[in-house]
Amino acid sequence: MVVWRYIRGFFKGLWRGLSLFNKAVMTLVPLAVTLYVVVIIAVAFNQVAPDPIPEHAALVINPSGELVENPSPLEPIEALMQDGAGEVLVFRVKKAIKEAAEDDRITALVLDLEALNGPSISHVQELKSAVEAFQLSGKPVVAIGDYYSQSQYLLASQADHVLLHPEGGIEVSGFAVYRNYVRELLDNVYLTMNVFRVGESKSAVEPYLRDDMSDLEREVVGHWLGDVWRAYTGLVEAPREMAPGFVDQFIDEFPDRLEIAGGDAAALMLEAGFVDELTTHSRRDEMLADWVGATDDDGHWISVSVNDYLAAREAENEVEETKPRIAVVPIEGELIPGESGRGFAGSDTVVAQLERALEQTDLSAIVLRINSPGGSVFASEVIRQKILEIQALDFPVVASMGSVAASGGYYIAADADEIWAHPSTITGSIGVFAAFPTVEKLYQWAGVTPDGVSTSSLATAARLDTGVSDTGRRIINSMISNVYSDFVTLVAAGRGKTWDEINAVAGGRVWSGEDALTVGLVDSLGGLQAALDAAAGLAEVEDFDTLYIGTPISPEQRFFEQVGRGLGQAQLPGSSVLNRLSQQLAPFIRLSDSLQDPASMYLRCLECGGF
Repeated sequence: MVVWRYIRGFFKGLWRGLSLFNKAVMTLVPLAVTLYVVVIIAVAFNQVAPDPIPEHAALVINPSGELVENPSPLEPIEALMQDGAGEVLVFRVKKAIKEAAEDDRITALVLDLEALNGPSISHVQELKSAVEAFQLSGKPVVAIGDYYSQSQYLLASQADHVLLHPEGGIEVSGFAVYRNYVRELLDNVYLTMNVFRVGESKSAVEPYLRDDMSDLEREVVGHWLGDVWRAYTGLVEAPREMAPGFVDQFIDEFPDRLEIAGGDAAALMLEAGFVDELTTHSRRDEMLADWVGATDDDGHWISVSVNDYLAAREAENEVEETKPRIAVVPIEGELIPGESGRGFAGSDTVVAQLERALEQTDLSAIVLRINSPGGSVFASEVIRQKILEIQALDFPVVASMGSVAASGGYYIAADADEIWAHPSTITGSIGVFAAFPTVEKLYQWAGVTPDGVSTSSLATAARLDTGVSDTGRRIINSMISNVYSDFVTLVAAGRGKTWDEINAVAGGRVWSGEDALTVGLVDSLGGLQAALDAAAGLAEVEDFDTLYIGTPISPEQRFFEQVGRGLGQAQLPGSSVLNRLSQQLAPFIRLSDSLQDPASMYLRCLECGGF
């Protein structure tokens, strides 16, 4: 009887499980169909003509998330889980500001940046020209915020009027590059990280080999970081009419100044000239209503967003006569083989974008907008070969560097007809490394002894349980030395220099854009527009249209992004702490995801942050 009771219980539980599964299927399938129908409806609504632009309104720049130059393809669940912080395309923001400068219906430009993650110095340098064009039209540019992070303030400082809440603040503290050195941790957990590098300054593997930063790395990082910080302070001091060096002096004196101000940080920022006025929300809205010159029925100042403004403009503009086209292909993120993802530029995706550029009628040239610290050697070479094919078709190719174009990012730029960089661009890092873990020490600690037979020494050159043999080390060193030699050779050919001349400035050393110009790694300093003009000159065209060819985004992804943003507006208390924690962990997760090279060899600058 006991056995029968167990058998009956088993089949009873199985039946309940099947019933629950059936109910789940009957629920999820209709739900999936409903969501799909909603997506189709959303796409249909997107085809409806946008609302007309008001006769008097402010163009509001209030990006939520991160400024990027290429959208990331996401799976529906990834798009849904963005929690309100998506991606905003820099070129669309720039285009909206430039067009608004000449639009009499737009009477003011408002920068509301508190939901913005960033921007980088190169993004501000790109947007600065558009903001200046708006200012030349005689219309006010106003920055509003309760609190400005250091990167947010860099863009806000370009405004004519910077407003701050009386209880708010501004973070201006300088830059720091810190890395976590894990040699002792690896020893403690009996994990061996096998690292091989070519280039004295190729410090990407230092955290695995040392407990602190080497003197050489400290010198190199300190040099380029100082250049980037000077670019930041220069961008702040000029529009705020501060004397050169004032920001550094203010930071040095900040504790004393804050004590004199009685701990009132907002008042101190006003006194120092970082902001123009401290205003409550109600007073701020009154001031904006005066600047805009129009209010709605509720008395609020009238505004239009970037997306709504551009949609209305596109609906207004009739098809014009086709001009010669210069395609901009953005390469953003760490280079990996295959398809692109959030924070990654997949070689297959980039090649597909380049092929789409070639399919365009009246194509005259291609500009590569590179914002990448590098990555997989294989992915870098696949992209470079496609660039060579394009040049063989007599299309000029110009590289425009964003915040960072180092290691693999420089590798794919080296053959370009011209290379342009911002003064603050982080570039160079011409070196190569290989890295992968083995656990032979853990086996020894646990008392496990791997042993067996093999037909050759190559069969046991590199194993997870026995580590890397002398044969394996010789092979890996030979391979990365060959990659490094090829890297220097192609740079020398592209830059018109000798192998020794490039090797002298290579070795994994990182350079600022300004210094890279001095040592011949880039041709000129300037932003994307300067690179476009250079490409037009090489193609011998004067009047041209710019065509941005980014990663295609499906209607489903756009829909789930909108849903995710809506859900993100209702965050639980304390979620910001979790967000900050996730931001701290993100680089480690991204690094792990990026190690996808089939030969475990990388052209990667780990110390290159987004400045």
